[in-house]
Amino acid sequence: MNSDFSLDGDFDDGIDLTPLIDVVFMLLLFFILATTFMKPAIAVSLPKASTSEAQSRQKQLLITIDREGRVHHGDSLVEPSQYPALLDKDPGLPINFMIHREAPFQSFMGIVDEARRKGRTDFVITTEPDHALRG
Repeated sequence: MNSDFSLDGDFDDGIDLTPLIDVVFMLLLFFILATTFMKPAIAVSLPKASTSEAQSRQKQLLITIDREGRVHHGDSLVEPSQYPALLDKDPGLPINFMIHREAPFQSFMGIVDEARRKGRTDFVITTEPDHALRG
């Protein structure tokens, strides 16, 4: 009796998972890169400064203040009573303030005062470069 299949294990009945693993790694890589290049959730028109510098890609605690003076972290609104918890969230990260050019200054000072009360002096203010001011 001559058969193409023998019962002694010559037939490979396993499933090759290599393509599935390749797809999973590609998806993981896509999501890691996509989150790295995301813009802030709140769009603000930044003030211009002649001393503006390119921001480093290090991780930062991003706090945005909109035109009306409301403070945001990510896409959530932060009330003044929540400032201490926000600033305690990641004490090792520098704070990056993105403030709309028409925002009331008192909104900015409210959260800066709370940061100073917490001993935080590691913050930057993001601006747009203004080449006309450099002369």
